[in-house]
Amino acid sequence: MDIALPADHKVRNVRVPVLAEIPLYLHLPLLLGLWTLFGLRLGNWVGSGVPTLPGGPVTGWQVVGMVLSVAWIGAVPNVPVFHELMHRRQLLPRAMAKVCATVFLDPNRDVGHKLTHHLDLCTPVDSDTPKRGQTIYAFVWQASYGAWKDGVVTSVNSLRKRDYSVFHWKNEVYIQIALLVLLAALMYLAAGLVGVGVAAVAMVISKILAEGFNYFQHYGMVRVPGTPIRLHHAWNHLGAIIRPLGMEITNHIEHHFDSKHKFFELTPRTDGAQMPSAFLCFVCALVPPVWEEAIAKPRLQHWDNTFATPAEKELAMSSNRAAGWPQWLEDESAARPAAL
Repeated sequence: MDIALPADHKVRNVRVPVLAEIPLYLHLPLLLGLWTLFGLRLGNWVGSGVPTLPGGPVTGWQVVGMVLSVAWIGAVPNVPVFHELMHRRQLLPRAMAKVCATVFLDPNRDVGHKLTHHLDLCTPVDSDTPKRGQTIYAFVWQASYGAWKDGVVTSVNSLRKRDYSVFHWKNEVYIQIALLVLLAALMYLAAGLVGVGVAAVAMVISKILAEGFNYFQHYGMVRVPGTPIRLHHAWNHLGAIIRPLGMEITNHIEHHFDSKHKFFELTPRTDGAQMPSAFLCFVCALVPPVWEEAIAKPRLQHWDNTFATPAEKELAMSSNRAAGWPQWLEDESAARPAAL
């Protein structure tokens, strides 16, 4: 439906903001309930759970369905909810965000995201910005490793600035370890080592899906380090389904302009850089030649011609050379007739 329906450019008119907030805070208890049921049903499957749990015996195919369902929900709508909560200034939503992120193996994603990505987007040091020609498969690893590394480095640097030891109890790495160990321990109690392994598979799939959708937010964009973030430094996916399902996360550049705005306060920027449906992008990206030829190259050629500054045009053509892509700006310049 998101692919077929026209783009949604409407500004949200939320008259009672608390009603828009309810789904955010309802999400975590529902997610915990889902994982509780997941663990108990896995216990039935391996023979260590509650035998009277409704639903009867669990088959292997049902376990596959459970894993895929839990994995999908761990990415959508979990990641958009997590993203919204982690940018709040209050302790409760930020703590809830860490728990939400545990199911895709990244409880400390908020630490590095806010202090690295929001400063370095579209530059070579940002692990959340895919390079031109980089496949979604390579990017998933880059973004995952980069998020974990940024979380650790940012936490350690924060302690050093306050003259604390890296082993100080305020090191947020401890939170990441504790949440992951706690989830593994609970799954072990419910279904033993088999349950831990099955849960790990679901978490890895969630991680892949989360970083897969992340792939399209800044793909191929360039920015001179230290220059201001401008309208064209994030792709917007203003689909009629993805906008509400994604808690406006795809209304992306407006979020980067000021991350303190709540999701329903963001204004769609139709004058910014646009991508087609995020779901269409995801399917195409699974076949890299299709993604590059049908979507990436045409959109980036338009971006280079329409939005890029002179310095960014140079960076863009350097990126094209590294990717083995055409030098379309130079080719167009050479094709123009000389001025009389």
